[in-house]
Amino acid sequence: MSTSTAVASCKLILTVDDHPLIRAALREVLRTMAHPVELLEASDPLEGLAALKQRPTIDLVFLDLNFSAHDGLAFIPRFRDAAPGVPLIVYTMYEDVPRLRQALARGAVGIVPKTHSAQLLLSAVELVMEGGAYLPPQLARHLAAPQPASAASEALTMSDQQLRILELLSQGLPNKTIARKLGLAPSTVKNRLTAVFERLGVANRTQAAMAARAMVSQAEHS
Repeated sequence: MSTSTAVASCKLILTVDDHPLIRAALREVLRTMAHPVELLEASDPLEGLAALKQRPTIDLVFLDLNFSAHDGLAFIPRFRDAAPGVPLIVYTMYEDVPRLRQALARGAVGIVPKTHSAQLLLSAVELVMEGGAYLPPQLARHLAAPQPASAASEALTMSDQQLRILELLSQGLPNKTIARKLGLAPSTVKNRLTAVFERLGVANRTQAAMAARAMVSQAEHS
């Protein structure tokens, strides 16, 4: 393999956390990924934004929510505006459901508790970097608050294909995997999801997955 090919395949991950021990632990786990990884570290959100500006090829951002001088939650939209195509994972010790719901609404595509095992952490990273969304199952049940009846009624007007796509999305699968399972082009899946988001009144795939899980829960208890 040429040097240029090796560099191109290397994944660039930015971690933003003010605890050196957490950054060191995350560094050790991420370095065990199957493909080469280059890690950037920042001790606060402003430093993280500066790193993102200097290295626009970053593939993934890990962001804590609690800093001594900053509110990480408020910085999620700033990271998303600075690099809309770069997925952001909230890496946190706390499981405050309303706060984590806000993190998802502001653009996070994954939430990984710092209590996760190395194997679960790596699985979450791989899923998000493939275009999927990740929520721990137990936390997902708490986050999937009951949806308004109007949202459920919108689901009834969806086509079978849209409902199937939504079902696979709720499992956290990325578009490419959904397309492969349904025998569709990835562009078709993307277009169908745009229509689904509009019907459910949500802004992103994570919120749509939460809505889908809530509707399934309602159906099971109705």
